[in-house]
Amino acid sequence: MKTVSLVARYLLALMLLVFGLNKFLGFMSMPPPEGDALTYFQGIATVNMMTILGVIYILSAVALAVGKAIGLACVVLAAVAFNILLFHLTLDLGGIVPGLILTILLVLVIAGNKSRFEGLLW
Repeated sequence: MKTVSLVARYLLALMLLVFGLNKFLGFMSMPPPEGDALTYFQGIATVNMMTILGVIYILSAVALAVGKAIGLACVVLAAVAFNILLFHLTLDLGGIVPGLILTILLVLVIAGNKSRFEGLLW
């Protein structure tokens, strides 16, 4: 399980780094949202939430890659993953795959480091 968790941790770090840098550099295009999803994105754009998420992604990626503050990164990312899944389940089911991958990798990292979460989860 340690090897699976380690591979998942590095893959998650890479994924977060790519998506975090994309928030600032815009090298991957996203299909334009429609309907309620557009309203949602307009709302979070007014408070620069995408910039904040980009910073969270990059800092979490560094923490996971270096192996420091893994517990903190996982707790923060759990909230982010929950919101990503909730958004896609309710507003954009077609784009749920990256959120599912993020969640699965996060669960594997948490499972491999369960001693860090014993007081929090059980």
